[in-house]
Amino acid sequence: MTVGRRNAVTTAAIMVAVVAATLSVWAVASRARTPAQRAAEAAPPPPSVLTAVVEEGPLSDEFTLEGTLSRQSRASVQGPVVANGRSVVTDLPVKEGSRVGNRQLIAVVSGRPLIALQGRFASYRDLRLGDEGPDVRQLRLALGLRSDDVYDRATAASVARLYRNVGYPAPLATTPTESAPADSAPADSTPATAKPGAPTPAEPKPPAAVRGGLLPMGEVAFLPTLPATVVDVTAGVGDKGDKSLLTLASGGWQVVATLSEDDRANLRGLPTGTSMSISEGPAEGKKITLAGVREVKADEEGKPAYAATFKISATSGADLTDGIPVSVRIVRRQSPREAVVVPVSALWTKVGGQTEVHIESDGRRTAVPVEVLFVVDGRAAVTGPAELTGGVEVTVGSRNGGSIG
Repeated sequence: MTVGRRNAVTTAAIMVAVVAATLSVWAVASRARTPAQRAAEAAPPPPSVLTAVVEEGPLSDEFTLEGTLSRQSRASVQGPVVANGRSVVTDLPVKEGSRVGNRQLIAVVSGRPLIALQGRFASYRDLRLGDEGPDVRQLRLALGLRSDDVYDRATAASVARLYRNVGYPAPLATTPTESAPADSAPADSTPATAKPGAPTPAEPKPPAAVRGGLLPMGEVAFLPTLPATVVDVTAGVGDKGDKSLLTLASGGWQVVATLSEDDRANLRGLPTGTSMSISEGPAEGKKITLAGVREVKADEEGKPAYAATFKISATSGADLTDGIPVSVRIVRRQSPREAVVVPVSALWTKVGGQTEVHIESDGRRTAVPVEVLFVVDGRAAVTGPAELTGGVEVTVGSRNGGSIG
C-alpha cells in the first residue's frame, strides 16, 4: 500500500469515530431529564372545551307512516245468474281507470246489459208494473223521478228510456187484466132470458204490452256512490258472467297505513289538533285527519295487525291515482318561533334545579338560564335570553375529562 492511500484510510477511520462519538453523546443527552421535566411530560394535556352551534327552530316531535292512496268507498260488481242458459260475459265496455256514472252501461252478460244505478242497496227482486216498496222508490230516484214507492207507467217509461240510451231493448211486461164493468155479467155466464136486441155483455180487455214494464234484477247494479272509478277488472269477454266482474272506487280520498306495534302506540293519545299531512307522494302537502284504527288480517306469525285510515281533508282528486304509495307525517309537538335548538349535552343543571347553557365567545364563557320545552332524539327545544340565538356556540363538554365549571 502506498503512503498516500494509507493516509486516506486513516483519515476516514478518524471521521467515522468522531461521528459515532457525537451520536452517542446526543443519545445520552436526550435521555437526561430533570424530575420536573419528566413529571411535565407524563401529565395529561390541559383540557380543551367542546362546543356545538345553536340551531334555529322549529324542532318537531314527529313520526312517519307509509301508506297507500285509495277511495273511501269500494264496491264489487257481481254479474247476474242466467235462469235459462249460460251466464257468459259478452262485452266489457269499461276498463281500469274508466269513470262510471249513474245510468251507464258497465257490462253485457249473455247478450243483456248490466247498468249502473245510484242506490244504497242491491236489487233483490224483478220489478214490474204495480209493484210497491223501498226498492221501487230507490229505482225512481235513480231515474230522476219524484220519490214514490209505486212502479207506475211513468216509471215504466223511464225504464224504457234507460234501456234505449244504452242501446238495448227494454223488457216487455203486461198490464194487469182490466175487468169488465161491475154491472155487466161475468164472461162465462149466460143470461137466463135474453131479450131480443139486448147488447152483448162487455168482454175483458186483453192485457196490453208495456215497454219498460219489467226490470230484471240481474240487469241493474245499484252502487252507493256515483260517479265512481274502475280500479280493477276481474273478468274478460268469454269468462263466466255470474262472478265478480269489476271493482269500483268512489267517494273522497283517503290514506290507509299498516301499523307496527310502535306505530299503534304512537297514535294512541295524540293531542287534539295534532298536525297531520302527506309528506311524500302525489298528494304532498295535503292535510289529513285520522279516521280510525282497525284490526286487519294477522301477519305470518299469527300476531294481530292493524291499519290506520286517514281522510284527506280537501282535494279535487284530479291528480291522484288509486293505489299510489305515500308517506304520512304526524307532528305531535313543534317548538314555537322564539325557541332555538341545542344538543341535550349543552344543558347544565345547577344545584337549585335551574337549567342553563354556557355560551362560548372570544374565549369567554357566559352561563344563561333556559327553559326546556321538550327533548327529541338528543336535541332540546329551549327558550332563553336574546343572546342565545342561532349560530352562537355553546359548551357541550371537554376533552380529556377536564372540568368546564
